[in-house]
Amino acid sequence: MEVLEADPVYVGGISRTVRYKGFHFDIGGHRFFSKSQEVEDLWTEILGNELLDRPRSSRIFYNGKFFSYPLRAFDALSKLGILESTRCMLSYLWAQARPMANEKSFEDWVTNRFGKRLFRIFFKTYTEKVWGMSCKEISADWAAQRIKGLSLASAIKNALLPKRAPKNRSAVVKTLIDTFRYPRRGPGMMWERCASEIQRMGGHIRMGKRVSGCRYDRDSETWEVTATGADGTREVLRGRHVISSIAMRELGQCLEPCLPEKAMKAAQSLRYRDFLTVGLILKDRDLFPDNWIYIHDPKVKVGRIQNYKSWSPEMVPDPAFCCYGMEYFCF
Repeated sequence: MEVLEADPVYVGGISRTVRYKGFHFDIGGHRFFSKSQEVEDLWTEILGNELLDRPRSSRIFYNGKFFSYPLRAFDALSKLGILESTRCMLSYLWAQARPMANEKSFEDWVTNRFGKRLFRIFFKTYTEKVWGMSCKEISADWAAQRIKGLSLASAIKNALLPKRAPKNRSAVVKTLIDTFRYPRRGPGMMWERCASEIQRMGGHIRMGKRVSGCRYDRDSETWEVTATGADGTREVLRGRHVISSIAMRELGQCLEPCLPEKAMKAAQSLRYRDFLTVGLILKDRDLFPDNWIYIHDPKVKVGRIQNYKSWSPEMVPDPAFCCYGMEYFCF
């Protein structure tokens, strides 16, 4: 097995853990939770006791106040105030009485389940920060997949009823889970352990190698993959099977034989949203206990703040300090 990794230092892609002077930074905040028991078993096999069970703690910052997330109906309504709460409830009841029959957009999907006002307060600003486009342009199908099972009714039920472990993992609403697993020193541990296992089994991890060509030879029924290093040197690797994690737009450009013109145009038209993390190391003043906070204030550009020490104390080498990730989304 030959693995080509474009990054010269880290494996794991956007699920890597960046290290700086003993501090660990998770690029994005990665909860380890799956509805598939097979996936959970694989993680356990790879890391075992290195996986911590962590309590989930996240909130929304809006209009100078912190709101629990997943949304707790009474918490949200009390902090919005009597007038706004009344408007939100009337908006919700209106949406239940006259739901949109044909949900086309993210806005339609959320409005049908929360009402127009709660959509504007708790969903619109953050979603548009992340994706850089109007909620009217994001499909309802995406919303159904991304926040499947979430509604005001399910949020109220989750807040009021005692927690019971579901008999079927596939019935879990991922947005509402209150615990998850997390590697002691960040998600990069998982992929670094995988890399070690590949090498132990005789495979090779080629760091700093970017795929610049991928050609299929029909005569020999093999692939020829061209790997280019940072210094411009190239080498060609051959094999019968290739698994790619290259972005579709870039993959389409390096494949041979070339894709049909229609497929090439489709690949080239894909847009990707970029993600910047600004890491901060500060003296610990117990500013907030959350794993992460969503920033719904439209007046600031930061979208989310991660508190890595809350994900795992071992992300920080000195308990007198903490490290945060300020997340920005851009093109």
